[in-house]
Parts: sequence; structure tokens; C-alpha cells
Amino acid sequence: MHPPANAQPQAAQAFRHFFQELREVYLERETLFTQIELALLCREHVLVVGPPGTAKSAIASAVLGRILDEKTGQPSLFAKQIAESTVQTDLIGPVDFKVLTETGRTEFLTEDGMLGATHAFLDEVFDGRDMLLRSVLNVLHERELKHGRRVTSGRIECAIMTSNRYLSEVLARSPELLLAFADRLSFISFVPKSFARSASRAAMLQRSAHGLRPDLRAQLSLQQLDVLQAAVERVVVSSVLLEAIELLTDELERALTAQVSKLPDYVPTKYFSQRSVVKALWALKAAVVRDQLYRHPERPLEATVEDLDALRWFFLLGGPPAEESEALLKVAVDPRERAQLEIVRIEQEAFDAALAKVRAELGSGPEREAATLGAAEELKKVEALTRGFQPGLVTTSAQQLRVKLVPGPRHADNRELLLGAARGLLASVGQRLTRGPIEGTESRLGLPMFTALVEVTRLSGLVPELGSLRPTLIEATSRFLVQSLELMALNAESLSFDEAVSADGLLGAANGLAEELAQVEELLALMAESHVVLASQLRRDEAEARQRAVTVLRQRVASVFPGTRSRRDPLDALSADSRRLAQIEQALCRLDPSQRGLKQQLLQPLGFDYARSVLGTVPFERIDQLSRTVLSVAENLRREGLTPEPVFVECREVLETRVRDYVRNVGRELASVPPAPQAAISGEAYHFYRGDFSQQARDGEFSALLGLEGQLAFARAPSATFFLSEAVREAVARVDLAFVQTRLKFLRSWLTQLLTALPAPQTAQNRASADHIFDRLVRSRFPMLTLKEGELVRLKGVLGVLMAVPGEPGESARKLEGVLRGINEDFTNFSKQLLERRASL
Repeated sequence: MHPPANAQPQAAQAFRHFFQELREVYLERETLFTQIELALLCREHVLVVGPPGTAKSAIASAVLGRILDEKTGQPSLFAKQIAESTVQTDLIGPVDFKVLTETGRTEFLTEDGMLGATHAFLDEVFDGRDMLLRSVLNVLHERELKHGRRVTSGRIECAIMTSNRYLSEVLARSPELLLAFADRLSFISFVPKSFARSASRAAMLQRSAHGLRPDLRAQLSLQQLDVLQAAVERVVVSSVLLEAIELLTDELERALTAQVSKLPDYVPTKYFSQRSVVKALWALKAAVVRDQLYRHPERPLEATVEDLDALRWFFLLGGPPAEESEALLKVAVDPRERAQLEIVRIEQEAFDAALAKVRAELGSGPEREAATLGAAEELKKVEALTRGFQPGLVTTSAQQLRVKLVPGPRHADNRELLLGAARGLLASVGQRLTRGPIEGTESRLGLPMFTALVEVTRLSGLVPELGSLRPTLIEATSRFLVQSLELMALNAESLSFDEAVSADGLLGAANGLAEELAQVEELLALMAESHVVLASQLRRDEAEARQRAVTVLRQRVASVFPGTRSRRDPLDALSADSRRLAQIEQALCRLDPSQRGLKQQLLQPLGFDYARSVLGTVPFERIDQLSRTVLSVAENLRREGLTPEPVFVECREVLETRVRDYVRNVGRELASVPPAPQAAISGEAYHFYRGDFSQQARDGEFSALLGLEGQLAFARAPSATFFLSEAVREAVARVDLAFVQTRLKFLRSWLTQLLTALPAPQTAQNRASADHIFDRLVRSRFPMLTLKEGELVRLKGVLGVLMAVPGEPGESARKLEGVLRGINEDFTNFSKQLLERRASL
């Protein structure tokens, strides 16, 4: 809904009268009122600092408290005096206890806080705690409150904050806090303690002597302010003025930063950020409307170079003009006052110098921009393409032109130069497309050409002036792609006739094709933005060419693997094949995700070869060593991405052959030579038993075979109890029984000769003779072997496993267990009698 035709003049008149009346009441506050006017027009905030008694709070109240809502006749104002005890809910609104009790979430009634009003007045703002002030600044800047998952937008447009502190005091307390204010607030003003003109003080005293109070009658409504704010939004700012804002920002930042080294206590009023540049643009728009209100009512709403001067109220600390500042400096006695006035003077001088420099540079803007853009160099690149087509040059040229044309130069002449280069580039590409993918004896234009077409097509879609050339480019590109896709499929199919092609060659072909088709997909997506039907047909052609190529590549890969393998370590060979197949599968999956599993399929025969080679040749002296080899092979297969189950099923016969050969070699009957009587007593029988004899009699192999079965459980059929055959298990059980029987024969013979050589314990007539028998028994080391080392218990465990074997092996084990029991009983009885006899003497 548009406002009435007379709304703008009425709003302008109300605005002027409103502030003219204020200027008449509050003398020498011209700069402050100017900054407040600009803040109201562009919906920004103002910070006013200065010593007590300078009417800061009175002015804020007189302005914001008298801008009324025509609907209610009341101001939309939130006012609060900040103190150290002020908390967040005092400013943003109380906690909604209904939501808190029902849901447990903390939300705020923002309508009761500053977000619920159009204007806000925060008095003595720097008396609050730093964290509170930072939070308030963020809320004022973003005009919204984030609480949990909820974001509440506010109506706040303009806040005026006041403080009796000097900026030097704030800087000493918290430099970061001052920077936060400087970054988020568009206008900061200093109100001096004294009047610069004696007439101003006299007028103030005269009013006070007669008891005259400010009689403010002029009215301004929120609705009238809305009309003027809408005018601000309509202000046109040319590209030249946008450049001027950038130049002024950079030049002023350099000038003010230079002052920091001269004045250690000085901090620039404005924090120069990207945010402040945007705010400067809106301050300039507001200045145009203000100038129309007061000085040039007939001027168009378009910013000019002269309007840049008004940005001093945005970038600088507002204060008395130069002549008044000099007068105030002469009478100021407070060092803080003098420092503040000095800052005002320094910043004004820096701004004047920076603005003069910017105005001088604006005239050379087109030439300076042209030098930066390098339009002449772009034209030279296009001319070079007419002499010899280079896809790489097309790509870089299109990319650079896109960066320079989007959004584009500020000056029309410079844009036209770049457009000329872009049109020439499209013409060169179009001419080359008409000659097809292959020209003469040249190789097919592949990836570089597709990349170039992607960049050129993107350029034609982003630059509006190239729109008329885009259909011709798309049609030529379409014809080129149809031929290229057919050639890509044919090139892949030609590998079927290349007997010399290697795995590396196939990998390179697959990767190259994947890269080309990825660029084709990107190109088709760009073409579909304006030619949907054409792009859809090309996608079908692309899918067909892709499938043809993938089919041939997979067939050739299957024929190449396994190839001639070098005489290397089997695991190294398998790892190398696994890596190569993984690379090839990855490349094929880029072309067609359904190709996953190729590595597993082709590597499995190679895994069989590796497993057969290792399991069939690695030597072992005990079955548990073979178990470790099996475990290593299974883990290596898994690490290379192979499932070991089918490999070990294939290698079952190899494993059984190895075990049978092992049993045959070690299963010959061992001669159990009984120890000589002297050896049985001296301990030599013990050393023989633990030495050469144990190397020959390798009992416990059946238990090791069961451990091997556990390692092979993953390859066992679901219905099977064992992986290896019953014949193999029985053969191992028999040889294990032979080993145990040999040991028992030796132990029986040793114990018999030992007991024969030793006198019976009952014959000992005194302690000395009993000790003599005891010493000879200990010296034989038979007690150490059976008791401390637990040899008889170990053999009993071996027999216990063998007794579980069905049939004759189990029965033989039970008989041997009886022999073992006899040995143990004989030794136990003799030892017990000797110890009892010895203890009794």
C-alpha cells in the first residue's frame, strides 16, 4: 500500500520542525542532532558520551519520547537506566515461566523488552557489566533474539545510548568493549562540558532566571518517519559513489591508524570492517534524504560526490565544528575533556584530507579500473585463439572474464571492453566446435576441451549481455558432444584389439574416461539451465557411451589379470595386485557404481595362488607353527580385501598333505633306551629326557591340531564339525600316542632303576642313612621333573585329549593313562615312605 501523494511533503515538514525546535532549545548541539537525524532515517543507533550536566539524557528523551504512534498517540519507546546490577532480562524481557514450566525451555517475553519497541533509550550504558553490554549490542545489531531453537525478530529501529564517561575511560576499562561499540553503532557523539559561544551560556542563564522550561510542541509520528525511511531505501548510489565509499574507507583507516603511533592513548572511533562499509552506504543514503529535507527539496534521490562530506558524521566522533573546538580547547581544564576535543579535531582534519584525496582520484576511476581489469590483455588472448585454438587458453580466459564481468566493472566503458573479449571468445569456440572433435591428424579433443566448454557455457549463462549468443553456442556444443561421446566409446572398444595393453594402461584409460565424463556431466547441467530437452537427449547418449566403455574395460581387465607375475615374495605380489585392482575398481566405479566387487572377483584366483604357495612351502617343525602360518595367511587375505573362507576351502588338500607328510616324517617309532643305573642316580637321565629325547618325542601335536582346527573354523562348512578330514586327525592322534608311549617307557625304566638302586626307606636305621637315601633321590632329579616341573601332570593332560578320540586311539590313550598312573603311584609311595621314615628319626 503506497502512502498518499502529500505524505512525503508533510513528513518532511514535520521532521524539519521537530528538530528545528530542538535545536532552538538545546544550543550548540548541532552535530548531535545531525547524527540522531541520520540514525532515525537509516534505522541505526547512536552513542552519546560526555561529562554530566550536558543534556545528553534530556535530548534523548526529548527526541525518542515525542515520536508518537498515530494509532495510539504514544511513543514506542523502551527506556532503561543501566546499572551494575542490570541483568539481561531487564533489557530483553522476562522469562516466559509458562513455557519454562511446561517444556523446560527458557524463552523470553520480548514484547516487554527493547525488541518490542521501535525506539530504545539506554542511559548510563557503560555502568553495566561487559558481558551484558556485548549481549545487548548483538541484539540491537541483529534486531533479533536467539533463545534455544527459537529466533524472535524485534521492531527496534533506533536506540540512543548515553554515558557520563569519556571514551578514554572506557578505553582504559575495556578496549575490546569500545571496539565492539565502534563496530556495531553507526554514530558516536561527544557533547563537551562547556559552550564555545558565550551567547549560548547567557541564553541558558536567561531562561533559567525567568523559570522558563523547554516548550516543545512540534510533533513527529512513527508513520511520518516510515515515509522518510522509505525514501532512504529509494536513494540511488552509482558505481562511482560506491567506489568512492571504498576509497574513503581505506584512506581514512590509513590516516587514523597513523595517528595511533603519534598518540598512544588514541583509538579510532570507527572500527573499519566490512560491516562498517555497508553501514556507511546507508548513512550516505540517509544524508541524501536529509539534504533534500533541509537544503535542496527538488534534488533527485541520487547520491553525488558532494554528499560524501556527510559521512564524517558516520566515520568520526561527532563533536563541535573546528572553530568551536579551538575555542573549547582554550578554556578546557579537565585533561579528559581536552583529550576528547583533540580527538574530534584530529579526526576531522584526517577526514578532510582523505575526502580531498578521494575526490581527486575519482576522476581517474575508469582508467584505474581499466588498468586493474586488464581488458586489453583479454582481447589479446582472444586474438591468439584465431591463430591457433588452445583449450587451456579458452578455460583461463573464460574464468578470468567471468570474475571480471560478474558482478562487473563499475564503469560502462570498461564493461564493454570485457564484453567484446567475451563475445570474441564465444565466436572462437563456436568456430572450433563446427570442425568436430578430430581435425586432420590431430588426436581427439578430450578433457581440456570439455573443461573449456564448461567454463564458456557458464560464462554465457552468468553474463546477461551474452544471452543472445548462448543458443548458438549450446547447439554447436550439442553436435560436438554427440560426436565426442561416440568416439569415447569407440576408443574404449579399441582396447579389445590391443594385445599389448597392460593393467597400468587400463587404469589410465578408465581414469581419463571418468574425468572426461565428469566434465561432460557438469557441461550438461549447465546446458539444462536453458535447453532442458536437448540436455536430456545428450544425457541418454552419455549413459550409452559410458556403458559401452565400462563393458569393454571390465572385459579387458579380466583378461589381463592374472598376468605374468614376477618371482617376488608371494605376499608382496598379492599386495601389488590388490592395490592395482583397487585402483582399477575405483576408476570403473566412477564410471558405473555397479562395478563394485571387481577387485574381489579378480583377486580371488590370485589369493588362491598366494595361499597355496605359502601353505604349501613354508616349513614347520611343529603343528602350532603351521597354525601361525594359517593365521598369517588369513589376516593377509583380509587386509587385501579378500574373503579367506573360499581360499582355505580350495587349499584344504594342501594343508592335509602338509600334515600327513609331517606325521609320516616324525611318526617313526623312537627307541626308548633305558638309562644306565648310574645315569638314573646321577641326574644324567634327567638331562637326556629334557634334551635330545624331548626333541624327538614331540607329544602334544594332537592338541596343536585342535588349535589349528580352531584357526580354520571360519572355513568349515556349517554342518561340519571339523575342517580337516578324520583320517588326518587319526594320523596325528596315533603319532602323538607313539610319542607319549615312548616317554612313558623311558620314565618307567628310569624310575625302576632308581628305586632298585636306592635302599628301601625301612632299612634306614638312623637319620644319617635316611638323609643319604634322600640326597641320592634328589640328585637324580626325578622328584624335580615330576613335582616341580609337573611332567606327569602334563602327560596326563595330553592323554586326556587323546582319550576323547573315538575308536582305537582313544582306547590306547586310556591304557597309557594306566601306565602313567602306575609310575605316579610307585614314585609317590616311595617318596612318602622315605619322608615319613626320615621325619621319625
